[in-house]
Amino acid sequence: MTLFERDDVKTVSGPCKICTKTTRSHVLQKALYENYVTEVVTARSDEFANNQWEETEETTKVRKVKEAVVVCHICWLKRREEIQEILEKEYPKWEKSPVNHTGRIQIVAEICDSYQFDEELGRMRYLISMIKETASQ
Repeated sequence: MTLFERDDVKTVSGPCKICTKTTRSHVLQKALYENYVTEVVTARSDEFANNQWEETEETTKVRKVKEAVVVCHICWLKRREEIQEILEKEYPKWEKSPVNHTGRIQIVAEICDSYQFDEELGRMRYLISMIKETASQ
């Protein structure tokens, strides 16, 4: 079965990925669901009938396969400060020669994307576009 996310369901509170406090402040990954087929009894004979019978119908239902990954706001802020410090120290060096630092740029860009650090992600996308331009020449 294929796994999918549901937009019609709110993320329930869960343990913070870092400090394990119960939260739902920042959702890094939504919960994953799958469809499954089950038989539901739609009609049956009463218990005193001589011939017992039952009508069933196949129904598709949804179940949660994987819980959402959430981070509390305090841990989210700490992570953002860490990323901002890294960018403050490393960004000028990366901007001069992004090709030499492709791996580190990609890792920081993925962190910015998953934690939804929009401002920092914009800067990382600029570096990635520079890498792509250099690769296409």
